[in-house]
Order: sequence, then structure tokens, then C-alpha cells
Amino acid sequence: MKYLRRAAVYLAKHAVIFTIVISLIIYTFYMAYNLSNAYIIVSEGMEKRASVVLTKTGSDELDNYFTESFKSGDPTLAASKSGTDAFSKFDISSFDYDARISSLRWRPLKTVNVEDSKGQKTSYRGVITLTVTENVTNISGSVKREYTSDEAGELPHWNSGRYNVTLVKVNGDWLIVALEQDRSYQDPES
Repeated sequence: MKYLRRAAVYLAKHAVIFTIVISLIIYTFYMAYNLSNAYIIVSEGMEKRASVVLTKTGSDELDNYFTESFKSGDPTLAASKSGTDAFSKFDISSFDYDARISSLRWRPLKTVNVEDSKGQKTSYRGVITLTVTENVTNISGSVKREYTSDEAGELPHWNSGRYNVTLVKVNGDWLIVALEQDRSYQDPES
């Protein structure tokens, strides 16, 4: 009886340890999977946003990276869509884009409430936050035909910045729901 009890305790202890180790491995894999997806979404999404603003093409591809509430509330995209942005008088042919991610944090239990342009609130559970420094350089292009070079002026400078980016999971996909500019960041090119 004594040996049977020892064997049961031994097996129970090792079963618990085995379960904890397997759980940690699964959690680590799941966390790495989500963070790598977020990294890709943010780097490609921020570049696509800059591309849409500069070239005025590919706006339908923003659906792969941003929520509807973000797209309808982003002042940079709104100015580009209405033609009131600094680049509206130019045909941009190329630019260099660089996004550096300096921090990345996944909070699976945090809930975020987002209000869209129509005033409807949506709650999302599970949030990834990143700090991204965006830099757009070497913008080249020409003045559009309907404007003279005097009327359009010089090709404007893109105001690079540091952003706190928030992602949420919508229908199984990570999407950018908020982009908050860090006002303390000084653009080295301005």
C-alpha cells in the first residue's frame, strides 16, 4: 500500500509538471504567432497607408490592415480622399518607406471600446500595442497637368513620426484600430 501511494503521488506530480510545461509551450507559440502577425500587419499597413496618401491608389487594400472605424476617422486618409492634403497637386512616382518597431506588447485579456464615425461602439477583447517610428523619404514626383509649378509649389515633406499603434482581432484577423501620434517626437528631417 505504501508503494502504491508513493507511485500515485509520483505520477500525479509528474503529470502536473508535464501539463504545466506543455501549457507554457503552447502559450509561448500562440503569443509568438500573434506578435509576428501584428508586426507584419503594422509594417505593411503603415506603408500601404502612406502609399495611398501619396499615390492616391490602392485604397481598397487598406481593408487588409485597418478597421472601418479607423479608416473613416483617420484625418490623414480623409484629407487624401478629399484632395485637401499637401500631396494632392502632385503625381508621386516613388518614395522610400521605413517603419521601426521599438516595442510590442500583447494583452490577451484587455478590452478596448472603439467608436466609429456613426457613433456606434464596438468592444474588442485582446489587444496588441506597438510603438512605431515611421519615416518617409526620397519622395519624387511631378506637378499634375492641371496645376502650374508656381501654383503647386515644391514637393512637400512627409512629416515622419512616432506612433502608438493598437491592434484588435476582428473575425480572426489582426487589424489596426487606433494610431496615436507621440507629440514629443521630433522629425529629424524637418
